[in-house]
Amino acid sequence: MADDKSFDADYAVVGLGSMGSFAFWQLAKRNKRVIGFEQYTPGHDQGAGHGETRIFRTAYGEGVEYVPLLQQARSLWQEFQTEAGIEIYTENKGTMFGPIGDAFIETVEESVHTYKLPHKKFSAEEAKQAYPQIKFKDNHKIICEEYAGFVRPELAIETAVKQGVKLGGTAYTEHPVTAIETDENGVLISVNEKQFRVKKVIVSAGGWTNSLLPQLNLPLELERQVLVWYDAKKPELFTQDKFPIFSRVVNGEGFYGFPTLDGKTVKVAIHHGGGDIIHHPNEVEREIHQRDLDKVTELVKEYFPDLKPEPVKAKTCFYTNTPDEHFIIGEAPSLSNVILLGPMAGHGFKFAPVIGKIGADLALEETSDLDIAIFDPNRFNK
Repeated sequence: MADDKSFDADYAVVGLGSMGSFAFWQLAKRNKRVIGFEQYTPGHDQGAGHGETRIFRTAYGEGVEYVPLLQQARSLWQEFQTEAGIEIYTENKGTMFGPIGDAFIETVEESVHTYKLPHKKFSAEEAKQAYPQIKFKDNHKIICEEYAGFVRPELAIETAVKQGVKLGGTAYTEHPVTAIETDENGVLISVNEKQFRVKKVIVSAGGWTNSLLPQLNLPLELERQVLVWYDAKKPELFTQDKFPIFSRVVNGEGFYGFPTLDGKTVKVAIHHGGGDIIHHPNEVEREIHQRDLDKVTELVKEYFPDLKPEPVKAKTCFYTNTPDEHFIIGEAPSLSNVILLGPMAGHGFKFAPVIGKIGADLALEETSDLDIAIFDPNRFNK
């Protein structure tokens, strides 16, 4: 190993977004020499970590194996906002529903029973009494989870970077990384015409991962998504204390939403609803079209009689999907001293603080008590 004086830092994080910002915070929190690079300003709206709110839930329809990660993420969200002194995570319960027998709601039920998560199970009639804002159907299974709510993503990312800097890290924002070269002794990171040498790098670049590390040839697919806001006829019905986050999935396609933050509008969106497939974040069509809104509006008409079915605002983001819909976390195949922290397959933001912790653990070669075997980047080469 080269002398420490030949390194600009011990660790670098490339991409100070959803996961990278928290890895940066974690390394700085552990008194490590860490630098971070972000091509935009933290909390930007060009990737996946924006849109005012992101759902948090531990009763997880995407897989029971995620629950231990979510339990630790919940504790870390609470620790993080206490440390920062501002509200970032709000726990106001979550209602998951779907047709009896559908894989999502059955896995939600398996999650709450396996891990004894605080919850209530409703019949459709009981759910209508508890949450009259939603037109549940008679064939629905409804599970209301206590440990659910929402996170403010832009604020979370901005704060994680600020806290990391406060704790001694150095953040280079509006500094796009152009190349990452590795050898057995370290990593050379090119940023415009400058170069930085570090011992290890965490790459948390989401949809830009294949551009930065083309030699990995990861099987990633970018899917454009649209977030939509509707005016409430009676905003008092959709406040945080009366209206939980909700998630309904049928045959892998989701519909989800949040309480009002501004006292006027309610944000809803479709999850994996046939969004345009693109190859690079620069290809995302940022203009909103009528076809983007129609499907969401039809669901609003079907389930939410107290929302006015005319969109008042909409915004794009994108998912970076993997073939098996699991995350990519671990040492990069065939690259020394490179750790991949994502992409997160379109359902990662709620995990941000625990994934940041795992990234720091991997960089420091510390043993984690969490099982991340299913996220192994090498699985695509087998």
